[in-house]
Parts: sequence; structure tokens; C-alpha cells
Amino acid sequence: MSPEELQLRIGLVVRRHRERLMFSQEGFAATAEIYRTHYGNIERGKQNASMEYLLKIAVALNIPLSTLFAEAEVLDLDRAVREPPSPPRVGRPPGRRR
Repeated sequence: MSPEELQLRIGLVVRRHRERLMFSQEGFAATAEIYRTHYGNIERGKQNASMEYLLKIAVALNIPLSTLFAEAEVLDLDRAVREPPSPPRVGRPPGRRR
């Protein structure tokens, strides 16, 4: 596994946990005391996260840091990338017109 792939995997695992807690990216970043844009880049796998930020994220998610790495290792990356965000985005349902 390359470092870039690990970044992406960790970001996807973090997103799943954040969505399970029903946090927006902005709300979660504030809770974890991380700049909103920096957190968004970590979650998308575009930003290399330091151990300090990973620890802040794990504490805000209320899970051990080791869990982030363990789940990232076994994540089915192809399937996870295709999954739509959950909860569904707010807005008009597809196919409905006013």
C-alpha cells in the first residue's frame, strides 16, 4: 500500500465515522479544533495528516487512533470510493420538478 493510498483510506474511514455521528464537515472540524479546509482535505485524502491531527480526529470521533489505521487497512477501497455520502445531501429529490 502506498502512502497516498493510505491517506485516501484513512480519509474515507474518518468520513464514515463522522457521518455516523451526523456531523457536517464544518461542525466536525470545529469540534476537533482543525481548520475546516484542512480537515476537508484530510477526509478527501488530499492532505497528509500529522499524528497530532489524526489524534484530534480520533478523540472527536471517540475511537482509538489504532482503530482508524486498522479499519483503513481492511477497507475495500474500490467499493468505498463508489459509495454515496451518507446521510444523503439535502435538497430536492432527483427526478422531481417544480
